[in-house]
Amino acid sequence: MTAIFNIIAPVFLMIVVGYAAMRRSLLMAGQLEGIGKFVLRIGMPMLVFNALATKPFAQTFKPEYFFAYSGASVLSFVAGWQNSRLRGLHPTLAALNGLGFGMSNSGFVGYPLLLMALGSSAGGYYAMNVMTENLLICLPLFILLDLSQGQHRSWGQVLRQAGKTLLTNPIIQAMPVGLVFSFGLLPLPVFAERISGMLASSSMTLALFMIGASLCGISLRDCKPADMLLVAAGKLMLFPLLMFVLMNALGADKETLFAGMLFAAAPIPSLYPLFGSMHGFAKETSGTMLLVTLLSLIPISLVLYVWQPV
Repeated sequence: MTAIFNIIAPVFLMIVVGYAAMRRSLLMAGQLEGIGKFVLRIGMPMLVFNALATKPFAQTFKPEYFFAYSGASVLSFVAGWQNSRLRGLHPTLAALNGLGFGMSNSGFVGYPLLLMALGSSAGGYYAMNVMTENLLICLPLFILLDLSQGQHRSWGQVLRQAGKTLLTNPIIQAMPVGLVFSFGLLPLPVFAERISGMLASSSMTLALFMIGASLCGISLRDCKPADMLLVAAGKLMLFPLLMFVLMNALGADKETLFAGMLFAAAPIPSLYPLFGSMHGFAKETSGTMLLVTLLSLIPISLVLYVWQPV
């Protein structure tokens, strides 16, 4: 139990530090925005680049993990989206709930936890998550959000806009650059490895701090408990269950199963309330993210207890 606490405590205590700093007005909203831009535009792209560029592709890519994580993500996304549609929720909120079911906070929570549990091999799993989450979750999300606005644009226009949004993401742009070195097409300079590692390490701490700060001021009182609990159940129960079934079906080893289950147990990403606020559902998505973040301690602890390699 001490080992589990030593992995979980630094991550969630850093979230608490961010919450407390914002609560005591040690940071202004503009400063938090600057931290967020650094993390998303510099830190996390460097994390992806470093994870890919510093290891041969054959060591980084595990097909059983990639296909299991992709399958669990897509099935969970579809389940959340369709369930919300059947319950009569607005098409925009239904699309967002698909994200809530099928995408983990891999970079800000899952990766720091896995790094403390496994060490440097965590980067390869995170890089595979980035491919899945951006190509199989974010791209359909952008399309559904666009269609839900009722602007009657052609499919070509919708797909072009979704593709443009995806391709201008610095995290996506970092992937082909990292793969150049991962495939051995060019040798990775020592200085590039070191500076990308430094930026990646700093981004993890700041990302956790930013999560806590962004949770400050969120209230659950005006949210619908049934809607929040449904998303929480989808993210923290359905997604891990699908991951477990698919990983075993594909013959994943113990370390790979542990990595997949830990990422699946991570809470909803910050994109959920971010897109929610952009489309008029800030209250619903922010409250749900707070609840899922708090409840995620349960499945994360369970995964560490049952599957953590000794």
